[in-house]
Amino acid sequence: MVIFSLEDLSLREIRAIRKSLDFLPITGVDAIFLAVLQNKLNEEIKQIEEYIAQEEKEKQVELEKAIKSDPISSISK
Repeated sequence: MVIFSLEDLSLREIRAIRKSLDFLPITGVDAIFLAVLQNKLNEEIKQIEEYIAQEEKEKQVELEKAIKSDPISSISK
């Protein structure tokens, strides 16, 4: 089986695909396939959200470092 990725999709697009799966009629063998697909998308969304949160945290730390080391901000205190 060839596996492809969702690299060129935004988080919003991946969420839309995941949400759309909630509205598909599920019958027979499709139930397992769709459940696995939903889980894969949920995991992908979770990883993306964790990555974004980590990036934001790192940006905040860098901003705080810049503010503390800025000589102008220390003069105004």
